[in-house]
Amino acid sequence: MKTQLKNRYYKFLKLKSRVLYGRPVLVMMYHRVSNSVGDKLGELTVSVANFENQLRYYKEKYQILKLDEEWTSLKKTGLVITFDDGYADNIINALPLLEKYQIPATIFITTLNIDTEKEFWWDRLFFDYSHCKELFYLPNQSDKISKSNGSYKSITYYLNKISNEDKEKWFLEFEELNEIPFFPREEYRSLTSSEVKLLVAHPLITLGIHTHNHYSLGSLNYEEQKKELVLSIQKLDELTIKNIKYLALPHGSYNSDTYKILDEIGFSGILLANNYYSSNNNKTRKKINRILIPNIKDKELVRYIDRYDFKIW
Repeated sequence: MKTQLKNRYYKFLKLKSRVLYGRPVLVMMYHRVSNSVGDKLGELTVSVANFENQLRYYKEKYQILKLDEEWTSLKKTGLVITFDDGYADNIINALPLLEKYQIPATIFITTLNIDTEKEFWWDRLFFDYSHCKELFYLPNQSDKISKSNGSYKSITYYLNKISNEDKEKWFLEFEELNEIPFFPREEYRSLTSSEVKLLVAHPLITLGIHTHNHYSLGSLNYEEQKKELVLSIQKLDELTIKNIKYLALPHGSYNSDTYKILDEIGFSGILLANNYYSSNNNKTRKKINRILIPNIKDKELVRYIDRYDFKIW
């Protein structure tokens, strides 16, 4: 009964949005396009073959839009492609397929790892955790803990709250305690300066910011958030990237100070990570919903996206 009421309410919201704001725009959120697809990271990585399958479906079914163009007077449901973090595979694996199907995309760059071999902490954690035994040590704990007690989730929660400097110390100790042979992997690296410059000049690609350190902005005060955003803008300015208009929120996290800073900087909007459709109203309000696309294809892809499209008329 509750499910039926929920479905009816959701359909009512779709109808209301369609009447008031026009056709929906599905803003798709990607991270990596790579054949290195891990179990726990499957939602963040789409294989090359599945990505092409998805692009082909988008091209046939939807009106492809750029993030910064007008979303009014759509002839059919609109669709926007975005990438978070700034992985090198965006230019190596994704761009050739975007060119093949002539589909534009916006890439939101975390500037911390540009021109380094460092991996993002969540990729490193998955590698380390997968190389741990069933019972393993944590830094500053004398007793071993078990993988069966939800430890991966609790470790992720802890690491997400501490600084990148403290994360690095934690990882070094964790790897030493558990004899983990971690090394930075080429397929997980971020973009280089030269690759970013190639993207700047590409007619299909628009760049945005994803902060510098990838901290959850909602947990930071005004000064800390402004430092994060200004630093990331400065880093991209050094690569001749001007007139950045949008911010993709790390972890979808923000607070009232985030909006205040964006208005001061003159941004056109923020992009969430909430699995919901958008409309021109979202763009006008400068708060755009996004849909995380997992490693799926064909009928599974159609069923997944249909949850967000409007089947009203």
